[in-house]
Amino acid sequence: MPGLWAMLGPAFVWAAIAQGSGELIWWPYFSAKYGLAFVGLLLPASMIQFFVNREVSRYTAITGKGIWSGFLSLGKYFTYPLFLLCFINFLWLGGYASAGGTALFELTSFPAGFTDRGGTLFWSYVLIIGFSGIFLFSKIIYKSLENFMKIVSAVTIFGLIFSSLQPQVRVTAGEFFKSFFNPTSVRWPNTWETSDSSHLVTAIAFAGMGGFLNLLYSYWMKDKGVGMAKYTAKIKGLLVKDKNLIVDGEKDLVFADNKQNKIRWNKWLTFLNFDSFLAVTINAITAGLTTLLAYAILFPQGIFPTGWKITVVQAQFFESSLGYWGRILFLLVASAFMIDTWVGLVDGVARQFADFVVKVKSFGKSFRFWYYLWLLFLILTSLVTITFAQPGVLITIVGVISIFAFVFYIPALWYLNYIKLPKIYPKFIKPKKWESVTLWGTWLFYTLVAIGYLVIVF
Repeated sequence: MPGLWAMLGPAFVWAAIAQGSGELIWWPYFSAKYGLAFVGLLLPASMIQFFVNREVSRYTAITGKGIWSGFLSLGKYFTYPLFLLCFINFLWLGGYASAGGTALFELTSFPAGFTDRGGTLFWSYVLIIGFSGIFLFSKIIYKSLENFMKIVSAVTIFGLIFSSLQPQVRVTAGEFFKSFFNPTSVRWPNTWETSDSSHLVTAIAFAGMGGFLNLLYSYWMKDKGVGMAKYTAKIKGLLVKDKNLIVDGEKDLVFADNKQNKIRWNKWLTFLNFDSFLAVTINAITAGLTTLLAYAILFPQGIFPTGWKITVVQAQFFESSLGYWGRILFLLVASAFMIDTWVGLVDGVARQFADFVVKVKSFGKSFRFWYYLWLLFLILTSLVTITFAQPGVLITIVGVISIFAFVFYIPALWYLNYIKLPKIYPKFIKPKKWESVTLWGTWLFYTLVAIGYLVIVF
């Protein structure tokens, strides 16, 4: 297998997409509005997604297939309702693009005379149409996404670290991190508004990717060529000729039970764990820094991200240390944050949907055909749904569904990797018992959050 560092990539895609909701919007929102009340939830909510990512990527490395192929093998009565929930969940992706539009309208004040809503929608359409070009001209779409995400992640992390070193932030850092590293510090604020219940659930889900979004990891690992996915076709840009018209996944990929393959699998397993850990760690760092900045800068002023300016007030993160040009830089970074989230999600969701359709009924069409058909559907859907509500509302819909998605599909992940696959593949691929405990612990965490949400709301 290639070297560990050469293979790194899915972690950056995962972390960069996660930055577009939890880090930039919801955790700063709660820190700016309620201070340190919920900060202790952030680190466990971030790191616990490691256990989900590990199982999602494990399935793809063993079989070379996308995770929906695995779910479909469990029967239609489970998978069809799950896919319907997934389909409804991803109808609202436009909220990420419109959140980026709020930053660009604030930056440019163009078109002149437009309301916040009108200006946001204008720039949302520009972003959606402009960045859709990635899907047309990329030789290998995944590689283009990975490179774009790495740049956004690097600029963001360095900018946040620099801003966190300013005196105004340093004086609050000790108090902040005392709560950040202490989950028992969580308390229900006296000023709590019930309307924030959905936002809190969204923040917990999007401390990483969240629900059905975590399943995208399978498809990036697939195009990265991890494990048996090395032998599967990769999606090329629409304007790039592709002679591979075979329906992806027609043949099962198997490997022999021998010492050499066991050594190879252990190396791949090391990579899967490292990449998953890197993803959640980058995510936890950026989320922690944005939440710290919100507590130090926005909380004393009583302002927080909301409405058609959901990515605007955070510009003070850079402005307080770099002045006017810092504000300009942050608004540019914020728009990149959000549109890279939209681009990554549209790509990953189109892969999920294509995988499902090909396995159910391909009508003789290739995976690439269905990928581009779903891609067009998601782009058009985004252009329509951004007019329905403010960005935060659309993102919250995805967040609430995501918590319940974890509850439904984590047991299926366990059955696939711990029961079904070990009966088909060599015994050395079977996970350890302690790994089973961590996965069920993750399921219990999200189940309790889901139950808590229902109790508060209803």
